[in-house]
Amino acid sequence: MSTLEDQKKIHIENLGHSTFLVKKGGLKILTDPFLTDSAGGIKRVLLPPVSPEEVFPDIVLISHAHYDHLDLKTLKRLNGNFVIVTSENCKKVVKVEKEVIELRNFESTVIKGVRITKVPAFHNKGRNLLYSDTGVGGFIFEIDGLKFYFAGDTAFSCSLYGSISEKIPDIDFAMLPIGGFMPFPFRKFHQTPEEAIRGFRILKAKYLIPIHFGTWHLIPFYLKKEKAVERLKTYSYICNLQENIRVIEPGCSLIFDF
Repeated sequence: MSTLEDQKKIHIENLGHSTFLVKKGGLKILTDPFLTDSAGGIKRVLLPPVSPEEVFPDIVLISHAHYDHLDLKTLKRLNGNFVIVTSENCKKVVKVEKEVIELRNFESTVIKGVRITKVPAFHNKGRNLLYSDTGVGGFIFEIDGLKFYFAGDTAFSCSLYGSISEKIPDIDFAMLPIGGFMPFPFRKFHQTPEEAIRGFRILKAKYLIPIHFGTWHLIPFYLKKEKAVERLKTYSYICNLQENIRVIEPGCSLIFDF
């Protein structure tokens, strides 16, 4: 049985790539579910630390319909009576018997006391030729006054982060992607670790939690070549922001006490 102190703590667990589990009290929010050994036929370098059947989310957030962010094999095997929130035009891809809510940019919904707002992202739309119009974005969700920004996958843009910060200030946790930026043409849709820190400063958030690293890459050769975490840590020291960066390695978790 959890104590009153446990109810106040935030647990954030990295399940690999952009799949994170945020827990507070009895509430569980799962992001971009991908807990199988491959996406789109491309194998993970690191296997998921848990099986889909071991996860009982209350809310599942899907930033976009790319195979490594919306894995149907995972979604169909998750346990629990959860609600799915997606970017626009993604509902038709989600083929499970659950409630699915689509949101447009800066549109909000409230589920189980959690306010969820969809925000923009600079990333390529579409899942495949059949579903070429599925939208992209991120989400800001608020739990007991704490604001989490889950960016999903995005390229860097001052105007993007500036508009989010202006419309939804006082973000506590910025969960920003730091991998997938190699080779160079991939920069069109993915930001570097240094750019993630630039975005973090524009957002004026309290903590940066890196996502989208060390697990899977469209071209697996580049996963280790990117050195995403090393670059993030180095640049955080250059910017004197090392105390604001919280790296959660795949399969690990951190507890924040508020």
